[in-house]
Amino acid sequence: MKKVSFTFLSVVLIGFVMVTFILAQADQKSSLATLSGKVVDVTGAGVKGATVIVEGQNLKALTSGDGTFKISGVMPGNVYLYVKAPSKVYLDGETLNAISVKAGTNVADVSITLSGRPSDSAAYVGMKACIGCHADYEKFFDGTPNASVHSRFVTEGTSHMVYPNLWPKPGDKYLPRDEKGNLLMVQDPRDGKGMVNVVLCTRGEGNKREYLFKFYPEQKNGASLKESELDCSASPLEALWIPVAGTIGGEGNWGKGYVDPEHKTPDRYPNFGEGKQRFLARIQDIPYRVKFYNDHNIPLNKGKQNYAPFLPVYIMQDGTPQGSKVLAKGEVGFPSFWLKSPKNWAEPTITLAAECAGCHATGAKVEYKKVGEKEVIVTSWDYVDLNITCEKCHGPGSDHVNTGDKRKIISPRYLTAKAQNDLCGYCHATHDGKSANPKGVFKQGYNEAYKNSIGYGFFVPGIYNLEDFYYNLCKPSTALVYGGDWKEGTFHTWPDQTHGRAHSMEYCEIARSKHWDNGERKLTCSSCHDPHSLDAGPAKLTAGDYTFVNAAYGNNTLCLVCHAGKGSFKEVTKADVAVLQVDAGRKVTKNGTPFSTTPSDAALARNRVARSVAKHMQVGAGMGGALYTPDDPKKPVGNCASCHMPKIGKLQDVNVDAQYHLDFDKNGKSAIAEGNVPSHVFDIVWPAQSAVLKKRDASKGRDVDIMPNSCSKCHDFARTSGDKD
Repeated sequence: MKKVSFTFLSVVLIGFVMVTFILAQADQKSSLATLSGKVVDVTGAGVKGATVIVEGQNLKALTSGDGTFKISGVMPGNVYLYVKAPSKVYLDGETLNAISVKAGTNVADVSITLSGRPSDSAAYVGMKACIGCHADYEKFFDGTPNASVHSRFVTEGTSHMVYPNLWPKPGDKYLPRDEKGNLLMVQDPRDGKGMVNVVLCTRGEGNKREYLFKFYPEQKNGASLKESELDCSASPLEALWIPVAGTIGGEGNWGKGYVDPEHKTPDRYPNFGEGKQRFLARIQDIPYRVKFYNDHNIPLNKGKQNYAPFLPVYIMQDGTPQGSKVLAKGEVGFPSFWLKSPKNWAEPTITLAAECAGCHATGAKVEYKKVGEKEVIVTSWDYVDLNITCEKCHGPGSDHVNTGDKRKIISPRYLTAKAQNDLCGYCHATHDGKSANPKGVFKQGYNEAYKNSIGYGFFVPGIYNLEDFYYNLCKPSTALVYGGDWKEGTFHTWPDQTHGRAHSMEYCEIARSKHWDNGERKLTCSSCHDPHSLDAGPAKLTAGDYTFVNAAYGNNTLCLVCHAGKGSFKEVTKADVAVLQVDAGRKVTKNGTPFSTTPSDAALARNRVARSVAKHMQVGAGMGGALYTPDDPKKPVGNCASCHMPKIGKLQDVNVDAQYHLDFDKNGKSAIAEGNVPSHVFDIVWPAQSAVLKKRDASKGRDVDIMPNSCSKCHDFARTSGDKD
């Protein structure tokens, strides 16, 4: 009897487990969803044979002949789809906005567009060929003051010279000095061996003005001449005159560019600086280089190898401004002339091709050879356009120009998030020379394995992975001494290994931020920047029923487009943000119609935004009582970027106190208030993170050892002096 009872109970138990399992399976199945849609090319035609993958789930499907697909068994939640291109005619794509999938539902009409692709034999044709059909974009690349900074960074000649008043008038002289205030001695451009005096001079007036460097002959035992012996006269006859043949940099994001060389017009973008301007000389004007090239059978007339950076003095525009009381501590005020590699400026290894060609020329080709044990010399450099133009982002355009086929050119907006960020990261992920192959020869990414393929060895977005072009891409290099071992990595950071210390670090920073992949939207650089004009926010940003054109970020519009209705900004609506956009003079539409509201509703909207921002500042930093003045660059309280994008990096010479913005700490000592490169980690950098970097023995410390923070621009208590002064 007991045995029968036991058997009966076992059967009942097993049956119960089976029923429970079946019910659980049925319940799970009912909670799953189905996704369906279509993969198309840039013409709208369906793409056959593409693989559609549900990211993070072991689910995928092939598209049919008309590009349609259907995937069942999808787990609910925010879902991204990745599309693997079926052939080299297309490039991979994905959904940048998460698809909200609810249990047991069918999500239909998902559309994913794949970018086209140039053939491996496609060639660069130059901007003029593009403008023939895309005339509306010419204004972004014509080199005028309102064009994109990307298109006017390097200029042949001196038409973009900034602060010409710093140069002496014809007949006068300017004597550059070193960090200690002594007359500057630089490498002799005649033979590269000794050190000589240099004087800055000018000739002519107006458009015929020449800017020249006068190099005196080397003196006995390398001695310096006296100030009274240096001038801009024709004597001595042995003096070597080298004219400025071009400029690089200096224009920053100022509204009037080089038309307003004194930069009296306020900066349109309070969180961006203007940096520096370097002067270029022709290789033919430097006897030491000419002899070196001749001795090693390197032609001077091959390609466009006719000028090289950098002359040994340049203009540093940003830093502690002239007139600041902190300059009484012996620091230098800016704008001012500064020195650039005075001991080795004339070396043949330092050329525009080796240091800047990949980022500041489009369709570049380089040839090089090894000279001696270590040196690699660029023997030829050519390009279709100086600076960044259409094909830098869209790839070589010969196939597209010859056929008119949209599928034979890269459309960056349809690339994957990684590919889009790689596009910008090519120039915004490195500071010192770290090309992958040959290792460390070029500052820009380069891989000679692709020299005979599309891109000529340089990166092409969507086709290549950025990791293949840089050695140790985004690996932190925490050496506090500028110019440390390049093998450490491309990411020149502060000791926290998170925040960049130099310029061109944005890609590596944003990869460490919450914005990189936040579960709702995969952010790319163009999520916040218009890739053509670089003027404020993205060309178009859609949020619900609203479309923002070049969303402003000086008054928080850009940030609140995404953050409205969430967290501290839960009471802020998209309509409230639209009011801010209109206040900034920017366009916004609702369901395709220009947005409008009543004065009373606009006032209520501004009140909700101000109250929410104040609440956010109170919770985050105890600043709820601070005035809300996000539009005031001099006192940008309440501006998202002020706290979440503090300027903690530096464009040039990161180990020079004077080129940061200095101010007094609470004890009256000089300390760094901020740099001029905004952080793209988007977190708050607290004063405590700066204070812990101070050395116990202040006699061995420097102000530049201390990372600026989110509060140090405005508050002396947040600044930490790194030395005794």
